[in-house]
Amino acid sequence: MKKIGFLFDLDGTLVDSTAAVMNSWITMANEAGIPLEALAGHHGVPAEQTLRNVIPDREEAEIQKWIRRVTDLEIADIEGVHAVPGALALLAELNDREIPWTIVTSCTTDLAIARTRAGKIPMPANSVTFDQVSRGKPFPEPFILGADRLGLQTDQCWAIEDAPGGVTSAKEAGCTVAGVLTTHTREELPHADHHLEHLNQLLGKAGL
Repeated sequence: MKKIGFLFDLDGTLVDSTAAVMNSWITMANEAGIPLEALAGHHGVPAEQTLRNVIPDREEAEIQKWIRRVTDLEIADIEGVHAVPGALALLAELNDREIPWTIVTSCTTDLAIARTRAGKIPMPANSVTFDQVSRGKPFPEPFILGADRLGLQTDQCWAIEDAPGGVTSAKEAGCTVAGVLTTHTREELPHADHHLEHLNQLLGKAGL
């Protein structure tokens, strides 16, 4: 069988954390005086990069304050976070068939642990989190590192993503990209190589 591995985004791909994300960012934005419309289009991008883009003129200490604040809010808000339909069965099948996979997320390690626990998603020890890379999504480094941790080249890996920033990251890294249509439409993920209405379509698309 051909060598292949799978690199999964977390939020919107393996876990549904939409309500928690929205609540945390709205709270932080209101406290920080950031217009909500300024945050549009940043789904899937690390909190630090989002805030540096949105409030670039503020002092570094203040930017760091709001990064910590929104991260703390997100870690605390796990009510309603649950596995995306089909995620647990898919990961179990990959494990049963000894097909390598890991998580590549814009979450910090602490937030990824909180979200995977809430969704009952196993978190591999070789997962890639934002605090392990110099530049997160939409830059390619997270997926390059993820492939390396599987012992594969990026062109041997499928990346499963729900957001434009993640699709860009994975494509630039050289992965085959499957866009799962949980938080965005097919039209909003035009650069994905494949589109999934449900995670149970993934292995068939990959020829497995």
